[in-house]
Amino acid sequence: MNKTVKHILEFLAILVLTAVVAISSPFNPWITNAFTTVQEEILDIAYSVRLGFLAYVELDGHYGPVVYEFFGLGYLPTDTHIVHFIMESVLNFISILFLYKTAKLYTSNLFAWFAAGTISIFSWGALTHAGAEEILFFIMCLSSYHIARQLKDGFLSHHTYLLAIDLGLVFFLQPGYIIFWAAVILFFAVKFRIDGVQGKDYRSFWFSTVEGLITVAVPMGIYLWYFKNAQAFISQVVVYNFKNIGTFAEGIKIVCGNPWIIFIAVLVFVIIAKIFMEEKFADLFYWLGITIVAFIVIALQGDNLDSYLEVSKVFYIVPLAALFSLIDKPLGLKTEDRYGQNQDISDRN
Repeated sequence: MNKTVKHILEFLAILVLTAVVAISSPFNPWITNAFTTVQEEILDIAYSVRLGFLAYVELDGHYGPVVYEFFGLGYLPTDTHIVHFIMESVLNFISILFLYKTAKLYTSNLFAWFAAGTISIFSWGALTHAGAEEILFFIMCLSSYHIARQLKDGFLSHHTYLLAIDLGLVFFLQPGYIIFWAAVILFFAVKFRIDGVQGKDYRSFWFSTVEGLITVAVPMGIYLWYFKNAQAFISQVVVYNFKNIGTFAEGIKIVCGNPWIIFIAVLVFVIIAKIFMEEKFADLFYWLGITIVAFIVIALQGDNLDSYLEVSKVFYIVPLAALFSLIDKPLGLKTEDRYGQNQDISDRN
């Protein structure tokens, strides 16, 4: 298939999935859809920020400026939610794109679309009612691709850099979650060393990490300094979020007490199947470990909101895609090589 045609079809497919997700959004101007209590609180603070009130100084709130400034920007052109709807749709478009890109590392294009659609559309409406977790879902989708690429291909400096940017964004969104990103970066630091990455390349890993953190820290630091609310941000957001860590039992019920958890068993099954098929499985084994760490970190967050489940769903994209990889070959389907050719699943893994 012509590359241009292929890219157009991919764009249209993502657009269709995004449109399906967008229908349920409370920002959708063509339907009547109630906001959740959390969304109403966020929008109230964001609107006040747009009017000139200082977050954390003149306004209460325990999310980072990424949340309030994002929704505050949506209020700049109009008091309606049409711009919010457009902004949300763009975030979801990119989220679905990266779910698809992650799935495509493991299975054929056809099943990659199905996997991305399953994660984004099932539990219809839950994602668009998630509040701050909808932005976190977006960042987690980006990170899942950066993680999967490096599990597949080894150290890639630009993916390390982007993963560090994700960590920085999460710190200024909901700081309690940075434990996961910090754990992943430390995991890769050890893994790459064991894999034989050393010298200039290993120093590049740390340089890319620091560079990514600086990319976020500098503009956000200027923002907090300019509005003189850095100290209030630390106390009302950072300290608050870390003080609320510890409600593991209730949190794990949300993350694991649902039908989606079956995909963990699916991932274990695929790993065992690949062992018997004498195919490489290390990347899937690492993904299982990373998933467990992610679930623990998500479960430890305070408030125990149902929307925490949306963040955890990102990690099911690999088990689902890996399961499809077992039936790609019998169906005569092939994965798309990232370097321009098609090849069998057994060759890729």
